[in-house]
Amino acid sequence: MFAEAATSALVASTARQRPIVSLALAIGAVLLAASVRWLAGDWLGASIPFLTFFPAVLVSAFVGGLWGGAVATILSAIVAGYLFLEPTSQSMLSVRSGASLVGFVIVAAIIVFVIVLLRQAIETIAAQEQNQRMLIESAPNGVIVVGADGLIVGVNARSETLFGYERAELIGKYVEVLVPGKIRAAHVAYRDQFLRAPQTRPMGAGRDLCARRRDGSEFPVEIGLNPIRWEGRRAVLATVTDITERKQHEERQAILARELEHRVGNMFAVILATIRRTLTRGRSIAEAEQLLTQRIQLLADAHAVLSESLFTQISVDRLLMSSVGSFRDQLVTSGPDIMVKAKAAEAFSFIFHELLTNAVKHGALSRPGGVVSVSKEVGTQGAGGFFRLTWREAGGPPVGSVSRKGFGSFILLEFPKQFGGDATLDYQTGGLVYDLKLPLDAITDKAPSATPAG
Repeated sequence: MFAEAATSALVASTARQRPIVSLALAIGAVLLAASVRWLAGDWLGASIPFLTFFPAVLVSAFVGGLWGGAVATILSAIVAGYLFLEPTSQSMLSVRSGASLVGFVIVAAIIVFVIVLLRQAIETIAAQEQNQRMLIESAPNGVIVVGADGLIVGVNARSETLFGYERAELIGKYVEVLVPGKIRAAHVAYRDQFLRAPQTRPMGAGRDLCARRRDGSEFPVEIGLNPIRWEGRRAVLATVTDITERKQHEERQAILARELEHRVGNMFAVILATIRRTLTRGRSIAEAEQLLTQRIQLLADAHAVLSESLFTQISVDRLLMSSVGSFRDQLVTSGPDIMVKAKAAEAFSFIFHELLTNAVKHGALSRPGGVVSVSKEVGTQGAGGFFRLTWREAGGPPVGSVSRKGFGSFILLEFPKQFGGDATLDYQTGGLVYDLKLPLDAITDKAPSATPAG
């Protein structure tokens, strides 16, 4: 009813913006009133000459505003005075007729004044209602208007997108259609409780809320509740915000914080182990300082490479190339590359560094003609896959067996055991051969396609 009144008020406002239309309506209404009065003259008698003119003034004021009502009042007074009032002479009205005419003009003026004020009030309310609907429709969040009986009476375009319903499918349905089934009964109780003492507040403060789409899927939301008047009746405006991305971001932050805590702990453990293994008896302070600096720098370089990949996975080839530095022209690689976990990447960095250091000091890279070949293999053995890396030196000085096992040997032979693998060092006459074999599922998240081991 209110919406119909608002619509008619807007139509009337449009007519009042065109004076010619208002004038034509006023003239037409007065002529119609005069015609009706003329045809019903015998039945109405001469005592009520203005009866049919009051509706003409009312309609003209309603549609044409102050201008239309004033024109209708003046025309009605002229027509009625000329056609339906008894004159005392050929040019003068009787006192009674004159008083009747003055009374009509006063009453008509009051009617016009009241109608104009009433229409202005209705237009103001109609404009507010229109603005309210436009704001709701253009809101970036889902907006649902729910009546006091729990029925949906209004939704905006964003709500259609969020929930997957057409607007016509939601209007007239209980709001619980958008609530997950497991809490629908409780939601009815919450809704009734809110309507008993409505106030602007968030819904479900301190709780994780979910809404239900048309396809049955659920998504996290934040809901704000505001009591309003909708088409003259009490209602609740619910603002629905999809917080799926925010929840995902919070989960990623929590995972990152836990991962960072874990990796910082691991890094300090590795640093402590490095210090203990480096500061051994029989080694000068200068030598220990140099070795410790190199190994800590290696750890820093490994973490720098890992940080570029956000501590997820990193290529073995990239770790190898970042370790050999300026000796790349004396390095030959073959076989498939794989992506390894961060912890495995740290181990590979230390292994490559130790092999390179030995090769530069005592092996193939100590001579310009020396060559290091690194072959890689991915294969299957039993129920799982494996990754094999072989470091083979050639062209260096003759190599003899090494009896003392320091931190370098520990890295090369003991680190692989942390992943369930094994390694061997073979000091052949032609050069060092280091063979490393690791299970794929221990060093990488996703095993690449493997070829059977020969």
